[in-house]
Amino acid sequence: MLRNILLIDALGGLSGDMFLGAFLDLGLPVELLRETLAQIGAGRFFTFEITSVERHGIAACKVDFPALAEARAHPAPRTLRAVENFLHSAGLPENIAETSRAIFQRLGAAEARVHGTTLDKVHFHEVGDYDTLADIVGVATALAWCAPKGLHCKPVPLGTGFIDCAHGRLPVPVPAVMALLEGLPVVESGIEAELVTPTGAAILKTLSEILPPAEKSGYRLGRSGYGAGSREHRQRPNLLRLSLGTMDRADKVEEVPYALESLMILEVSLDDLTPEKLAALQERLLVDGALDVVTWPVVMKKGRIGMLLQVLLRPQDEAALVKRIFSESPTLGIRRRRSERYFLEREICQYQTSFGPIRCKIARDQRGQIMNLKPEHDDLAELAARHGLALTRLEQMILSEISK
Repeated sequence: MLRNILLIDALGGLSGDMFLGAFLDLGLPVELLRETLAQIGAGRFFTFEITSVERHGIAACKVDFPALAEARAHPAPRTLRAVENFLHSAGLPENIAETSRAIFQRLGAAEARVHGTTLDKVHFHEVGDYDTLADIVGVATALAWCAPKGLHCKPVPLGTGFIDCAHGRLPVPVPAVMALLEGLPVVESGIEAELVTPTGAAILKTLSEILPPAEKSGYRLGRSGYGAGSREHRQRPNLLRLSLGTMDRADKVEEVPYALESLMILEVSLDDLTPEKLAALQERLLVDGALDVVTWPVVMKKGRIGMLLQVLLRPQDEAALVKRIFSESPTLGIRRRRSERYFLEREICQYQTSFGPIRCKIARDQRGQIMNLKPEHDDLAELAARHGLALTRLEQMILSEISK
């Protein structure tokens, strides 16, 4: 089975419009992008312009989103909560909305860290306009279109000097970019200019979190696309190059028909939290977006009996869950690591049986084959009480009836 590998080569820097221009040059259908952007105000608050330009003799795609007059009366959302509400009300496809939220959450978390505030108090300034919103939603659309399963990123060139912004005169790269690029490969360019914008860094950071790293060789190189920035630099072309490679997983491991996703695991050892407070913390972590929360007893230093708390989560929920653990437990440190899991697609279906209607959770592999079918416990308990039957016996009879 062939799977796409996204290769990112920041020849002259990173920005949201460079990412989107490169995806368009790579083959992202313009009409698909227009349809998505119309849902967030294209044609009402901003227009969409695509031009072909050259940088050091290389043809590239450049995108712009000029604001329209109505944008003054209805400005773009400037807080993370407002952005999330805007994306929800826009009616975007869930995968596009989820990726867009993850990128904005990365931006917000970096700004909160730099300015020493909380995520809910962050206000987007330079990135708080419709063009940034269009860049991020456009990139999320492109990712849904090409569906990469792995990522390979070459070192990102960093500029130098200072720039003036809403917060005053800041060094290049600006602090938010430095926070976002932590753990990613970089290289000094010697160019006195801002080569990496917060939006570009947030997109790259999100991709590095949600996509597993690809091997540096062994894939077949496909088409490449070039996205252009606004400035011209003598030292190097102000371009972002994206390429799609393909890797045959059958060459490496036996193919399995199960979806695979990249997740994070947070762990903390606790010996001074009451069981009642630990149970409350577990419940609140699940409300905050944790996929699973488990605890088990451990022996800590000096022979003390404690509990190990382990949280499974999606990368975009990390900031909220870390805040919850620190605010509601006495721990001074949280371990984190990346992980992957196979999972089955799930849906809830209602069946009519001789005992009454009952909802069942159906789990399927990527081929559509049913791997598990389980009646919902609350429905099962209600029917068991109504008919005076044991839960286990009723479940067996209902499953037998459904299978026929």
